[in-house]
Amino acid sequence: FAPFDLDPAELGRALDDLGMVVEHVERVGEGLEAVVVARVLETRPHPDADRVQLVDVDAGDGEALQVVCGAFNFGAGDLVPLAPIGARLPNGMEIARRKVRGQWSNGMLCATDELGLGEDHSGIMVLSVAAEPGTALTEAIGLQPDVVYDLDITANRPDAMSMAGVARDLAAKLGLPF
Repeated sequence: FAPFDLDPAELGRALDDLGMVVEHVERVGEGLEAVVVARVLETRPHPDADRVQLVDVDAGDGEALQVVCGAFNFGAGDLVPLAPIGARLPNGMEIARRKVRGQWSNGMLCATDELGLGEDHSGIMVLSVAAEPGTALTEAIGLQPDVVYDLDITANRPDAMSMAGVARDLAAKLGLPF
């Protein structure tokens, strides 16, 4: 609706100045730069644990990479998000190589909540896209970083009950075309 090119904090202050109180700002799609699409090659029971399994995935180099995973909602051939060693997830977690009950885990298969893409933690996010292993997750699912503002719109501001109304006010305040 209008060509805003402001820092998200500045835009939030402008919204506040207009009487549209910003209750929450959520950054979507940030912190996923290192997460890639991986193809599940094989799943097998962990020899020393019942609540986790060993998963071999192809992260794009054609080699099997072993990951220990506590979810069981996927199988061979599925495409899943893989946070490789060294990746930092949106929640601040840094992925490191570690032993889980005597077996090495070389990364982490991710649920939507761990990626900051939802609240579901019932299992690993199984991708329904046609992507090659090793493709950046953001590219595979068409996700571009964005900012979502949760506004408290009071009853005396019916003009701000739509995105067009909010954009119109911001454009007028900032001297931008609408």
